Amino acid sequence: MQFCKLFSIGIIAEVIYKGGAVAKRTFPVEYAILGLLCEGPLHGYALRKRLDAALSSFWTIATSQIYSALHSMQNKGLLGVEVEIQTDRPPRKVYLITSRGRKEFENWCVSPVRHLRDMRVEFLAKLYFLLHGREDKAVISLVDAQREFLERLRARVSQRRDLAIDDHILADLAARFRVHQMTAAIEWLVECKNRLSQETGGDRSETQIM
Repeated sequence: MQFCKLFSIGIIAEVIYKGGAVAKRTFPVEYAILGLLCEGPLHGYALRKRLDAALSSFWTIATSQIYSALHSMQNKGLLGVEVEIQTDRPPRKVYLITSRGRKEFENWCVSPVRHLRDMRVEFLAKLYFLLHGREDKAVISLVDAQREFLERLRARVSQRRDLAIDDHILADLAARFRVHQMTAAIEWLVECKNRLSQETGGDRSETQIM
């Protein structure tokens, strides 16, 4: 019984602001693709390879997700397609980012994530693209904005004790669990800023980016 209570803390912590329902969350594969297309046009296979090289250490993206996202983004006008003729091989599609797609990506890249759980993948992806693009000032600004957002969120969570369950001890433990998660993330962001402030402006190899 005690184990079940403890196991529930993590789940309840996720629903404190969700009205009793865990929201389904999909990581923005589209933005990862747009970020790589900012470097230049790519065909499907090359895009798959670049995604693996850039983000696979913390983000696994299925090939089916990539092609589904490409189709969706084409319909939204975020990217264009050219057909490349190959000798002794079938023609292949080459994808190019549009001005609309570039603006969409740039807005996403400099905005803090809105959920703590998205720090693990989405925030790291933003850092990757800003660092890879040598946007040193934008990196520090993003880290600062993310820390400020989490500090405000932590203050709200710390004050809230009206979770609609009949076990007040568990409700308090869930809230404290959430606070400790945010505190750890805030401390990590401070560490990030210190590390990045030291390294920006100097030489950074690609192995140092992440």
